[in-house]
Amino acid sequence: MNRELFLRLDRVTRMQGLVRRVHEPQRSPDNPVLVGDSPWEKLASLYGTVLYEPHGGPSGRDRFRMWYLTGPYADGWIQVRGRKALGNITLLGYATSEDGVHWIKPTLNQLDVQGSVANNLIDIGRTNCEGIAVLRDPEDPDAYRRYKALYWEHGGVDSFREYKGRTIWGEGEEDGVWLSYSEDGIVWRDCGANPVISRGSDTTQSLVRDPRTGNYVAFGRFGVGGRVVGRSESEDALHFSAPELVLAPDEFDEEGTQFYGMPLDIYEGIYLGMLWVYREGVDGCIETALATSRDGMTWERTLDRQSFLRLGPEGSWEDGMVRVSQCFLTVGDQIYLYYGGVQGAHTGRKFDSVERHHQPAIGLATIRRDGFVSVEAGEVQGELLTHPCDLSGALHVNASTRPGGWVEAEVTDDRGLLLESWRSARFTGNATAVQLEFAGDLDDLADRDLRLRFRLYRANLFSYWWGTDGSA
Repeated sequence: MNRELFLRLDRVTRMQGLVRRVHEPQRSPDNPVLVGDSPWEKLASLYGTVLYEPHGGPSGRDRFRMWYLTGPYADGWIQVRGRKALGNITLLGYATSEDGVHWIKPTLNQLDVQGSVANNLIDIGRTNCEGIAVLRDPEDPDAYRRYKALYWEHGGVDSFREYKGRTIWGEGEEDGVWLSYSEDGIVWRDCGANPVISRGSDTTQSLVRDPRTGNYVAFGRFGVGGRVVGRSESEDALHFSAPELVLAPDEFDEEGTQFYGMPLDIYEGIYLGMLWVYREGVDGCIETALATSRDGMTWERTLDRQSFLRLGPEGSWEDGMVRVSQCFLTVGDQIYLYYGGVQGAHTGRKFDSVERHHQPAIGLATIRRDGFVSVEAGEVQGELLTHPCDLSGALHVNASTRPGGWVEAEVTDDRGLLLESWRSARFTGNATAVQLEFAGDLDDLADRDLRLRFRLYRANLFSYWWGTDGSA
């Protein structure tokens, strides 16, 4: 079964003496872990995806794989795929790593840029591949569809126009959200029905498979109202429903607040979104906050306006924008979160131009497994009572205590009254998976409506679950 987290309180009946706390991830001392360092990549932006494949990627050794947005960002014209292109064309870079920190950019010999294919660029789509979501889908019976990529394709073919005295990309009949397939994540082919969503989506996209329905669910802007979050669904990863708006700023947000994007993943059965909150009317900066949903349609902003990943120090490569990407990678007892950092605010109504001394780059932040949000007790004992539970196996918790602190659990009846012999031994310490011991026999609890009561003192509880072992 999935672990129960405290990102939401919809499975808690009552709580007292506890506070809910968002825990900020820790930045890697090696940041930025990936930068643009070649003529064809003057920047590295994680409008893309990082996957963790512990059993080895195509090489049998590479465990982390990254698809990221890049480009030459040169003035004037260049040649891409033997065609005339603007220097701000968006391209898809590829890198691999064994530890998630040190990255290698292999020469793929795929995409012709300025007459050479000696680069790490993937040839996908038609002109501008932006905001790519890569989904590894091992259950697809067609080996050539085991990897799926969803991205915004725009600019037509050799299509340009003039805007405010400069040349920009024009429009094409097949502009929109495209889908491509791959057997290995490196060589891609068109799905044959593009665009699968006939709308623009100038942000990063997300593509997940809902474990309850088996359907594919896509998220992006999708033309549903500007910088907001749209959703589309498909049974076959080919025919997608008309996008619908699922999350937008509300009346409590300051005027000018926008949602620049919301890359997401399904974590322990919950849709968990990394909401890019753009304060256009305040300082022009973008930070990441958390949002959650049980069904992908009705969303709740975790602890409302609280930031999850804040800006870096002033003057750093990430002091203006920090945007956590999709796919939250469980590596041992930690979660790896990759993000794009930008120096300086976003240009807009507050800033016509921004001087940058650092190019956009990609960073790594880590957090303990399930460590996004905890319930916390201080100098006063706190407790919470859960909704009815399906008790099967042993009770495990992810928790940490401070000196003199402890965590214990009780099994109660539906009214919250303690059952005899069903108060656990107290846990002290710090563990992402530890079994709480009871004196009672689990077989005695069959066919009863039961709940859990947790008691905490000087402690944090991150998650709990019933199972045969600590892995859930």
